[in-house]
Amino acid sequence: MSTEGSMFCYLWQEDDAECKFGERWVLPGQDPEVECRKRIRESVGVRKDKYDSGDIKLLAIWDVTTLATKVGRCYQRARMDDYLRNFIGHRKGATGEIHTLSGNDMKLRVNRLLAKLEQPLPEAKLSTKQYEVASEAIDNFNRDNNVILAALCARFGKTIWSGAVSIEMETQLTVIASYVKTVFTSFATDLTSFQQFAGHEHVDTSDSNYQHKINDAIAEGKKVFAYLSLANGAQRQARIDFLFGLNVRKMLIVDEADFGAHQIKQAQPLVDQLANIDYTIIMTGTNADRAVTHWPIDSIISVTYPELLIQKKVSENA
Repeated sequence: MSTEGSMFCYLWQEDDAECKFGERWVLPGQDPEVECRKRIRESVGVRKDKYDSGDIKLLAIWDVTTLATKVGRCYQRARMDDYLRNFIGHRKGATGEIHTLSGNDMKLRVNRLLAKLEQPLPEAKLSTKQYEVASEAIDNFNRDNNVILAALCARFGKTIWSGAVSIEMETQLTVIASYVKTVFTSFATDLTSFQQFAGHEHVDTSDSNYQHKINDAIAEGKKVFAYLSLANGAQRQARIDFLFGLNVRKMLIVDEADFGAHQIKQAQPLVDQLANIDYTIIMTGTNADRAVTHWPIDSIISVTYPELLIQKKVSENA
């Protein structure tokens, strides 16, 4: 039984209805991603064409060596993946590696489980441009420019950037508001992937018990990311009143602010709460003029795609 190596788990999917979660024992000197991809390709048998054509997508790789050592499963063929899937459920059949969950849902569940079981997650690292723009946003907030337009191009990495700003401003409650619900999945799966956010609670305000979850988390000293749909439903105003009525340091991030959220029926209920919000980021990748239609903007930060490419080239040549 070999114990000279590291334990990794991986997640891949071919469609949105199911995903596959497995393990790979990685020897010293081997590249974990290469080894996991090799294992995935082997597992599809005669349909390797699906992997080669890109139909099969690798969604995540986790180094679970610390936890595997703790539970006595840090060796080849230790079935560490089975150990973890027992907590997650949604297994297709009594055996096998397939789960009846979307890949994003499964990734979020694994991230949360690993944090709960105290398996250290990767540290989030900002690119040079992300760091510069985060510093600019923090400087603006510290000068009482409390409503910022962040016009950030595609591939900038808005999710991790805004999460980093939230941490640096020491906000206890960060409300992610959007008319585009896929934003919430993106934020939750991205942020829960990193150690800096391992102690945060992520709460969807469409859950019936969202108030208890948020109150309990704050009472325990945890920081909260709350997800607020701007669709004009019967409970939206009550959710807004509850969130921004809490006596904690708060940040509001309106993402994809030019899609639906720019309309007065979606924007005005939030604008009316600005006196109760410490920091606000109106975030968009396109149509910044439309995004800020109803917002009293104090300052603007902007990154274009050519700027991103130039910075990448500079970093590569450094």
